[in-house]
Amino acid sequence: MKRILIIAAAAWALLSCGQNPEKKDIALIGDFYEHVLGNKPMTDEYLQQTLSEEVLNALWEMDYDDTYSYWRFRTGYQDGPSDTSSVTSVEPLGDAWYRVSYSDMGNPGVTDVKVLNGKICEYKTPCEDAGSTPMDAVSDYLREIGANYAPAQYCIPYASVLSLDDSHPEDIKVWGNFWVENYNLEGETLKFVSGGSHPGLMHVCKADDGYTVTTFDAVGDGASFEPTAKEIFGDLYEPFMALVSQDQLKKADREKALAAFVAAEGIPARYYQDFGWDAVEIPQD
Repeated sequence: MKRILIIAAAAWALLSCGQNPEKKDIALIGDFYEHVLGNKPMTDEYLQQTLSEEVLNALWEMDYDDTYSYWRFRTGYQDGPSDTSSVTSVEPLGDAWYRVSYSDMGNPGVTDVKVLNGKICEYKTPCEDAGSTPMDAVSDYLREIGANYAPAQYCIPYASVLSLDDSHPEDIKVWGNFWVENYNLEGETLKFVSGGSHPGLMHVCKADDGYTVTTFDAVGDGASFEPTAKEIFGDLYEPFMALVSQDQLKKADREKALAAFVAAEGIPARYYQDFGWDAVEIPQD
């Protein structure tokens, strides 16, 4: 009887070794991205089986015919140099995190996802230079907001900063009028597709690996604009109201951001254009 138990225990150990949780996670992620990239049909039922409730709630889009915005797992580009998309690799990072590298219509994409209990429970887009300064963290956060607008090839955020208080690294405060704008490149012109302003207060936390936005106190719309702006900006309310009325300052901040983005990304754009307006030359960075 003892011999049988020993053999049974050994068999169970071999079986357990064959069921490598990491391999299961990688297979789950790879299959998920086959659906996300359009190589397999996506359904709400599949998403509900694959994503945690928290991620599902974050992806729910009432403004888009009550559906899940799973395209946030992609690069955000509407077009690319290739007709095909595919997963390049899924690499374990530790602590249940994995880095997915993929080609999105020929555009390189990278997303980090976390898997717990057989479901994807967190995701984020890494960037080598992201979070190196508080304003980098603000830009990353604005790009997340940009995913809620009509998608385009490029998301270019910028900010008109009123005040920055970095006296407490765990809660760096950035007051300002924050903009996110999505563009498509046509010839040498970046044509505005979607976007908007988001005035308020960004709370940024400094960690060992850089900076990240923890919360955003946003000014309300319509009748709630004035009371929320007064509450958020406090003694800075009057300077804030003066800031949002300065069209030339907004234009300068916008063109500075466009010039920096074009130079950094190597985009062959010389102009930008709003719908119904003439194209405007982008100043050299």
